[in-house]
Formats: sequence, C-alpha cells, structure tokens
Amino acid sequence: MDNVLTHAVKEVHILGHQDIPGNVFHIAMTGTADYIPHMGVVMMSAVRYNPDLPMAFHFFVNELSKKEKENLEMVSSEIQSRIYVHIVDDSAFETLLLSDRVAAFFYRFLIPPAMEGITDRVLYLDGDMMCRGSLKGLADADLDGYAAAVVSDRLEVLQIQRVHTGRYFNAGMMLINVKQWKQDQLFDSVVLMAQQNVAKVGTRLSHHDQDIQNVLLDGKVLFLPKKYNYLYNLDRQSIFKKQPVNEPYEKQVIIHFAGHAKPWHSWVQRWPVVQEYAALQGQTPWKNVPVVLPKGKKNLHQAARTARMEGRYGDMIRWYGKYFAEKV
Repeated sequence: MDNVLTHAVKEVHILGHQDIPGNVFHIAMTGTADYIPHMGVVMMSAVRYNPDLPMAFHFFVNELSKKEKENLEMVSSEIQSRIYVHIVDDSAFETLLLSDRVAAFFYRFLIPPAMEGITDRVLYLDGDMMCRGSLKGLADADLDGYAAAVVSDRLEVLQIQRVHTGRYFNAGMMLINVKQWKQDQLFDSVVLMAQQNVAKVGTRLSHHDQDIQNVLLDGKVLFLPKKYNYLYNLDRQSIFKKQPVNEPYEKQVIIHFAGHAKPWHSWVQRWPVVQEYAALQGQTPWKNVPVVLPKGKKNLHQAARTARMEGRYGDMIRWYGKYFAEKV
C-alpha cells in the first residue's frame, strides 16, 4: 500500500549524456530551490578531492529555474558526471509538517526509494558541507546487514538520554544501503513515524527527521569515524562561555558546518576554512551569489560576537546596535 510520499517526486530531469559505469558512486542532496548554489559547492568539492572516483549526483528540490538548470548542465559537462534533479511536491508532506511548515526537512525520506534500480548505495549529504578528502572509504564500505553508515552527533550521551536509543547519530551524512531499506520497508516506517510524531507533539518544533531516524534505525546502523561528518562550529559564544574548539579542518574528509553560522554568512568570512569554501565557490557558476548579511536577532548577535573576537570594534558596535534595536 502506498504512503503519502510514494508519489512526492513529480518529475526527474537527467542532465548530462555520459554513460554511467556500473561502479559509479551516487551522492544525494536535498533542499529548497534557493539551496541549489550551496549543494552545488558540496558537489564541486566532492569532485575536486575525488578525481578518480566516478560519481553521479542527485538534487531533490521543490523547483528548478531555467537559470539553475543551465548552471547544472554546465557543471555536468565540466565534471563529466550525470546530475539527476528530482522535483518534489511539497503538498505531499502536509501530514508530516511542524510549525515552521518547511517540507524540505523531510526530503531525504525520498532518497532510498528513488535510488531503487539505480544503485545499491547512496551517500546523503547536507547542503552545509564541504568535502575535503577521499570518499573511496565510503564507496567501498561493507554495509551488509546495516541500513546505513553514520557518524555520532554532538553531545551524544545527552541525546541518547533524551530519545532513549542505544546510540545517536547526526543525520547530515548518511551512507544509505538502498537494498536494506527496501528489504526492511523502512521508507513506509519512517513516513509513518513522522506522522505519528505530529499526532503526538502537534506541530511543536523538534529535531525534525533526525530524532525519527535515530529511533527507527537504532541498532541498525554502522558508526564511522567522525572525519566523515566532522561538525565544524563557526558560532561564537558569549564572553563568559567557553568557545568551541574545532580540530584541524585539513584532516577531515567531510566538513559539516552544523552550527547556526554558515560559510555563506558575511560575518564568518575571515575563517580560513570559510575562505577555502569561498575560493571553491568562486570557481563555480554560483560565484556571484552574494554572502548573506546578518538579519534578525540571532544573526546580529553572532555577527557582533564574531567582530568582537576578531578585533573589528567598529563592526561590533554597529551589529550590537542593530541587535539591541531588534530586541526593543
């Protein structure tokens, strides 16, 4: 019996005409249409650090403009990889939505069934990432008996106590065993669990799909070293709190900018890892997409804190001024 998301993918655009060899590694990303530039940078970073690994890419988005289609066709030709654009119908997610009403948080549910008949494994990556190493370890990983391979989340012990699972992973990177998902009927199960979550908590914001997948896949996932989903924090804490410590980003395979601040935010552009991200973006069709200026209390507060820690006191005063004005 079909579930509400069975036909959520309305159409698929296949860009590029290269023959796909049988050992191609498939990478999938999801987001609203305005996230395509960020997903594009993730894609280009994967290609840069894996020149000898044949890859194909899947974008799950709610619309595709003529301009973005042209951009992706250009990239497909440049990197000699096929790009699949799966157009998603947001209305199919009505019974899963929380108070933010953002269907895109649940798009990744669509990946395993969409990959059936195409590949036995697919690497899901969030759009706020940058690849900086070889993915061959993931392409060759033994997933026999596992639904996915994952990396533990921050504060895992507290998360385990909260959701009552044996382990807790960050769902921003999932190496999915497509055959296992089909065999265990996990697509139907995860959709049903998401609907039950809404029935239980109403539309109150929670951890969207991450909690759901942790409960559903408890004991069914293989945990990998954190270098495959290294949670790199660009956020700044108040002057009285300990600042987050990041390990050297050069040693990570996949960097995940999992905090509030993202590499396309204007106030973090002085970070070396962000400068590398920006240099990569500068070689893509999205090179002219501007950085995002701080807007709203949280962003203004982060911009002010960052300016203070970098000794840019004029900017600090300006952003704190706008922050306090927003609070009034």
